[in-house]
Amino acid sequence: MLGKLHIIFATFVTLCFIKASAYKVPPAKFEAVYPPGYFRLSVKDDGYSLLQFHANINKKIGVLEPGRIFQTLHKPKNGDPWTFHGQGIKIKLGDTFYYWLVVMKNDLTYRQEGEWTITEFISEDGRPVDPANLPKPEPDPKPDPYSYIYQSPSCRKSETEVLGLSSVCQGAHIFSEDFSKQKLNDLNQWDAEYKFPRGPDYPFNAYVKDTIKVEDGNLKIKPELTDSRFGDVYIGGEWDLTSSCTGQVGSEECYLQSSGANILPPVTSGKITTRNRFSFKYGRIDVRAKLPAGNWLIPEINLEPRDTVYGKQRYESGLIRVAFVRGNPLFSNKLYSGPVLSDAEPYRSYHLKENRSIENWNKDFHDFTLVWKPTSIEVFVDSVSYGTVKPGEGFYYTAKQYDVPYASNWLKGSHIAPFDQLFYISLGVRAGGINDFADSPDKPWSNGASKAVYRFYQQQDSWFRTWTSPELIVDSIDVYAI
Repeated sequence: MLGKLHIIFATFVTLCFIKASAYKVPPAKFEAVYPPGYFRLSVKDDGYSLLQFHANINKKIGVLEPGRIFQTLHKPKNGDPWTFHGQGIKIKLGDTFYYWLVVMKNDLTYRQEGEWTITEFISEDGRPVDPANLPKPEPDPKPDPYSYIYQSPSCRKSETEVLGLSSVCQGAHIFSEDFSKQKLNDLNQWDAEYKFPRGPDYPFNAYVKDTIKVEDGNLKIKPELTDSRFGDVYIGGEWDLTSSCTGQVGSEECYLQSSGANILPPVTSGKITTRNRFSFKYGRIDVRAKLPAGNWLIPEINLEPRDTVYGKQRYESGLIRVAFVRGNPLFSNKLYSGPVLSDAEPYRSYHLKENRSIENWNKDFHDFTLVWKPTSIEVFVDSVSYGTVKPGEGFYYTAKQYDVPYASNWLKGSHIAPFDQLFYISLGVRAGGINDFADSPDKPWSNGASKAVYRFYQQQDSWFRTWTSPELIVDSIDVYAI
């Protein structure tokens, strides 16, 4: 990644956070050009690395509201001004542009907003045009409320879709997060989970917010023992998250009561998602992260379905793992990534791609990339591809060989269904569960046993001492249109 960005210079501008400063952006210069009839914008370069412009014509624009006209400008050469030619947009005398723009200077972003009314036209070489020689303006067409993105002649429409936007350009930087804020609450693109995760994997942890923090430009999610929070007596009591629960209120996602061997989660961890902020379909996601080390820990760097169109249980609507490494030293030299389409083996791991390394993958930071297209999913680590998943005529045809009961649901969609819907980003750390670790003599619990959580808890002293670096540390995330 070429440095950390402090704003989304792309279409999903409603999520931006602009840094305040005394620096003033030089005034933007607007000109109405005739013939052929277009507007021209220029801003004097002052060492900017990026500039983005948003505007409405004859309609006021809200703070960080996407404009019906928008463009991310390319960096000029040799100190020339940043320029944008709004060709293809019908304008007339008296039209008012309500606009805002942002620039990036020395890795900080600055905002300018204002309005400009067309009082004259000039020729392309800058001479005034006699208003008597202008044609009569045509009546304004009725605006289309669902189509507000202006694509310049250089923009090629992408197959990527972003929730809330009608279209995006190929290569557009549609999401960026560098965790440079001071506090978790300042991350305006994420929401923390408060719940007890249940099926299909039933991990042995709860999700709460105070296990998550932003520190030194990184997101850190560190699991801890529930005993350390409440004392060992609490494991046999009740835990009510209803007041802040992000799960289904009235279900075991929000309230648990221990009963015999069905104790409360022995581990407390964290998870954040963009579910309510940002979802997309098709694109490239880059994540720079250090994965957790410790027995029975697993990172969650995933894409999850927003609407569960094909079903809510057993990964019927799919899950995409961007990076997955089991935390045990015995397993952590194996990196996995790709789609998950079942809760049960062998089809659960059928499409995951594996990358074995001499060193353990949770020893240091790595750059994990996943490219999701309508015809394939390709995975990379540190810029090296290690596998491509292609659905062929559809995932149904392999799934039916493994008796996946709901596979026929995918026939309603495209070849890559269920991965033809909007997905959101999730980051977290889980412990245990009944599907991610195969049964073995060294494993404290059996996946099918009714006392699985209790057996895991009984061996707490042995596995907790292996948690030498249990936190998931995320440096940055970027998503691009394909």
